[in-house]
Amino acid sequence: MIKHAEIYKIKIENEIRYIAKVFVDREEIEDESFSSSTFEETAKHVLGNKCVVSNYFDMTEMEEI
Repeated sequence: MIKHAEIYKIKIENEIRYIAKVFVDREEIEDESFSSSTFEETAKHVLGNKCVVSNYFDMTEMEEI
């Protein structure tokens, strides 16, 4: 089984947050999901849990459209 994570950049009340959702075979593992104000800290958490970063979504770009 390979754990993988999707990292989302979102904006909540003028604050940027990076959220990592961890999955195994398409099922989210909620207790391993993580949120931080920096991408680096979020990526360290994901990689430290032996996960592969599979996708990155910048949701702030979508809000501006």
